[in-house]
Amino acid sequence: MEFVYVSFSLKLNESGFETSSSFDKDYKTIYAPLIKFLFSHPNFKFSLSFTGPEIEYFKKRHNELFTVCKTLIDRNQIEILGGGFYNPILPLLSSVDRNGQLDKLSLEIRQNFGKRPRGAVLFADIWDSSLVATLESCGFEYVLLDSNIVPAEKRKMLPLIMSDLGKKVDIYPEYSNMIASSKVTVDDFVLNIIKDSEKIEKKDDYFQFSPDRIINISLSHEELQILLENKWFEKLDSYLKDNPDTKLKLATTGDFHKNHQTKLPCYIHNGVNKKLSQVYNDASSINEILDSLPLSRALYNRIIYVALMLNQNKGDKIRKIAAREMLWKAQNGLSLIYSVQNVSMNFKCRQASYKALVEAEKILRQDGNFKESIICFDYNFDGNNEYVCRMENYFAYVSLISGAIRELDVFKNSGNYADNLSRLEKYDTYDDAYQRGIFVDHLFNEVQFESYVNSLPSGDGVFSRIRYSELKFSRHHNEIQLSANALFGATKQPIYLRKKYIVNSNGMNVQYIIKNLSNKPLVAKFAVESNFANPSFDAENPAYFNVEVADCDYVRLLDSKKSTKDLYKKGKLKNVDVVRLSDLQNGVSFAFEPNENCGYNFNPIIFNRPDGKNGKLIPVQNTFVSTLYWDINIESGMETEKNINFTISSIKKEKQK
Repeated sequence: MEFVYVSFSLKLNESGFETSSSFDKDYKTIYAPLIKFLFSHPNFKFSLSFTGPEIEYFKKRHNELFTVCKTLIDRNQIEILGGGFYNPILPLLSSVDRNGQLDKLSLEIRQNFGKRPRGAVLFADIWDSSLVATLESCGFEYVLLDSNIVPAEKRKMLPLIMSDLGKKVDIYPEYSNMIASSKVTVDDFVLNIIKDSEKIEKKDDYFQFSPDRIINISLSHEELQILLENKWFEKLDSYLKDNPDTKLKLATTGDFHKNHQTKLPCYIHNGVNKKLSQVYNDASSINEILDSLPLSRALYNRIIYVALMLNQNKGDKIRKIAAREMLWKAQNGLSLIYSVQNVSMNFKCRQASYKALVEAEKILRQDGNFKESIICFDYNFDGNNEYVCRMENYFAYVSLISGAIRELDVFKNSGNYADNLSRLEKYDTYDDAYQRGIFVDHLFNEVQFESYVNSLPSGDGVFSRIRYSELKFSRHHNEIQLSANALFGATKQPIYLRKKYIVNSNGMNVQYIIKNLSNKPLVAKFAVESNFANPSFDAENPAYFNVEVADCDYVRLLDSKKSTKDLYKKGKLKNVDVVRLSDLQNGVSFAFEPNENCGYNFNPIIFNRPDGKNGKLIPVQNTFVSTLYWDINIESGMETEKNINFTISSIKKEKQK
């Protein structure tokens, strides 16, 4: 070994939602002190990476950053790495969106820093072999990847080269086990790196081709902040000046790439970085992770659907460009996976993505060719057909699983109101035995219903986990008819349920016909549960829906922070004819009008999940459970009908405090 080069780089920010305050914080704690240090230490080299929104914000508020960076680039002291503009998970995108996001950020970097990037970084190092062709076609010569993804026998502290279908790209492994720590002295850091490189050199045959090695050390924002505060880089710079004969040198990855030709051929399969893999039980691919996150998978399905609509749209070019920009915003990686550092950000990012997708679809609809429609196909790729409703004021789809609405995007850019978690015992005290949605059907006996009202486990409600069958589907009449057969109670009474949706521009009418197929009376509680996620949930500044109930000609405003179990015990809310839930922050109201008076139960649920720092349970999302119920007593062979008119309307928004 002649020299071992160390290339420090800054990872993309994966810690939370990108806002003006987070950008300002990063500038003050990360970028400003790092640039100041580099400017005053001309021998120290570093690679930086930015997301597109970061560059746009700094251009408006901290333009001096670009002036100093241009000077450092001219001194060959730093390089700027490229990637996706909105921090997307590239393997999940179509080629047009991959290339578009990469090219957009490269153009932004060239315009603001004076030089286009030749190297790329990926969100959470999420890799797929198809990215080889994508990166080469976008002008990238190399990419940095977590060494955990690289086969162990190829971790030689040398660059790798991978080819796929006639395309190629160089890969520089990032050795996370060698990340500098403020607790490790500079002397030990240098000694450990040289020892490790010498140990590797003894076991391979590449010394005669390349006496130099390179170690890429990629730092998160949090890790870099600690090193800057402890002046660790100043100590390393002083060490290198005081020890000119040391075998350790500093370089940017771009410098090493230009001057060293030895590369190890390697094929790298799908993978994610080590930290993310550990969060998801050693998952080895992004699809494996999404399979464990049903809400993220649901968002991804919506992204794919809007992308297909966009690609098939024959409208004018300017409108399509504007819609694609909103689609790219929705593809932010933090909306699809839990942040390693901040799990509570996932819900906010996911809702922001839904809002961007609503905006993209609104732009596409402005071409004058939009017509309301219901179509039936396997929307979410689960093997069952779904009924997709594209109406004037909302987008929704009905699933055969429990015959419920699984997505509801209101066209006021307010997010997805059906984006509901389910309770898990290890986090929320109890397990839900079904998937929450809107118009989920239950059939309870008296004991089960008492438990249900008190938010306790109450069984699955018979119909809430059943796969319904299609009886009739009419696109012309906007009608969906479903049916389900079930056995109720300890005596296994056979029950038949027919459920009909008649969909309109402002909501839908839902009709139920329950038939008793047994030879004895059916006595039960029939409940229709609708779960509304709060798209504006913020644990530090919680906001609640307004809940109004017309009960015995008396309009009652409920306290939406509490369940109605105490009112139930007092015999209240037994003769309800109208229920209205209002999201005042977003100006949307949901009204339920049953055809005959019913009972009403309301329950707010706050879901807790462990954060990524210390495993402490923190509130990450809340849902408002709104349930209409009836006492039913049906003789053998007879049936009863229940009907609910569901209306979505706009109301005046509440001013933000």
